[in-house]
Amino acid sequence: MLTADPDADLEFSLAEMRRQRKRKRLADVHIIDALYRADLTALVGGGAIYALAGAIGDTPLNAGQLDSVTAHGAGWLGLAMAFAVAIGLRSGSRGGPLVLEQAEVRHVLLAPVDRTTAVRGPALRQVRFLVFVAILVGAVVGILTARRLDGNAAAWTACGALYAAVAVTVSYGAALCAAAWRLPSWIGTTIGAALVALALVDGLDVVNLSPLTAWGEIGMWPEGFGLLGLAALVVSVTVLLVGFVRVGDLSVEAAERRSTLVGQLRFAATLQDLRTVIVLRRQLAIELPRLRPWLRLPVRGTGRLPVWTRDWRGILRWPAARVGRLALLAVSAGLALRGAWEGTTPLLGLAGVALFIAGLDAVEPLAQEVDHPSRAETIPVERGVVHVRHLPAAVAVMVLVAIVGAAVALALEPSVGGLAVAAVCVVPAALGGVAGAVTSVLSDPVLGGGGDAWALVAPEAAGMRLVMRTAWPPALAIGGTLPLLAARSAAEHNTSAVGAALTASILVVAVFALVVGWVRWRDDLHAAIERALPSKPEPGAKDRTRET
Repeated sequence: MLTADPDADLEFSLAEMRRQRKRKRLADVHIIDALYRADLTALVGGGAIYALAGAIGDTPLNAGQLDSVTAHGAGWLGLAMAFAVAIGLRSGSRGGPLVLEQAEVRHVLLAPVDRTTAVRGPALRQVRFLVFVAILVGAVVGILTARRLDGNAAAWTACGALYAAVAVTVSYGAALCAAAWRLPSWIGTTIGAALVALALVDGLDVVNLSPLTAWGEIGMWPEGFGLLGLAALVVSVTVLLVGFVRVGDLSVEAAERRSTLVGQLRFAATLQDLRTVIVLRRQLAIELPRLRPWLRLPVRGTGRLPVWTRDWRGILRWPAARVGRLALLAVSAGLALRGAWEGTTPLLGLAGVALFIAGLDAVEPLAQEVDHPSRAETIPVERGVVHVRHLPAAVAVMVLVAIVGAAVALALEPSVGGLAVAAVCVVPAALGGVAGAVTSVLSDPVLGGGGDAWALVAPEAAGMRLVMRTAWPPALAIGGTLPLLAARSAAEHNTSAVGAALTASILVVAVFALVVGWVRWRDDLHAAIERALPSKPEPGAKDRTRET
């Protein structure tokens, strides 16, 4: 049996091996390709920032609105920080946030090397990248915020970047600590939910008990410097340092499971296969169905609505984590729509994305049907008809999500007119989320899908298909929020906001009807396209013709 040399410097050997791997990886990257990608990223990012700045360029806040932001801004930023901490605790309690390669887990973590030294390098690289991305996003948000708030644009940009960096720091540190201390999953989820609930009631100015409001003051420093924010900054750095000190106490079994699933998840993301990404993410989060449903449905023979009944039996077995995620998405969508009603138009995009993600959970019964294509071949009903019959249950779930979001939006400033507008916007928001999710689930993968039709087109057209395949489903979900935009515009011009919302809702319903028609006749459309394409010659047909 081979044994390690007691005099060998294994830590130095490990560091040298990683340096060699890095040099080899960088040697395969061409400098021209790297510069081209950097220029393209900068161009697309700059264009997106310019477009958002133009969209958000509404009238600045008046004195009353500015006072409200100053008084409650720290509380709402504390709510965002609570979400970040909850995500970190949940990830750490499930073995995260580190994602190591499978070879690293099997050979490095099981080698006679100090585990803290072996893991600290990948953890440092991961948090460094996350902080860099957070600084960029926070700076962009600060630039957009300065357009509506009175103050120095440089100060808002700097504080936005600092707030985002602190959010990533405390979230990552909490995840490292939870993983090192082997925090049970239910405890991490409970603590995260309690922090979010306290921050929410603090933002609503019900009870000021949230400890994370101090972190929210960092983002509000342009309106007035506070020592609580400075203390929160010190605590965030301390939590991260404690996590790095204890990073070697992670569970090897959890790291092995994560390395396998995350490798598959990255491959699915490369193929733009969103459905596989969702399934793998649920496995990564150990999101299993309940053994006992939340509510038992009565059994009445075969029933007249078997698909509807089967869908609800599956929905009633959703785990508490999925139900909580839908609730958080509903709250996020409601807060974003409230901000859009107050004048920040780009928040419609955030609300639409939240509804799209919620819709992916709502159409889970349909996705399960797609994942098992042989099941539809055993019944004498066309597959398109079965797919359409899955939609009512998804719409019902999304209506409940939209009602929760509307209730949150109305709780900020209740009014009879706001209640009427919210009641009109509930159904379009639900239909938009379902339409986007259904389109994403039923569309062919961008790479390796689409049949022969896309094999004959030019590469430029294939690139356009990639863009449309990625952006079209979220765009449909964002379109479901347009009635709110129409109502806001009508209210600004002293016309009927409810009437404008109803008019825009008709357009959303029409688009949803088109999506339903596409779901019903999708297979027939594909078959017609395949018949119109020239048939491929059989293997060896050219040689047989030549012999003849």
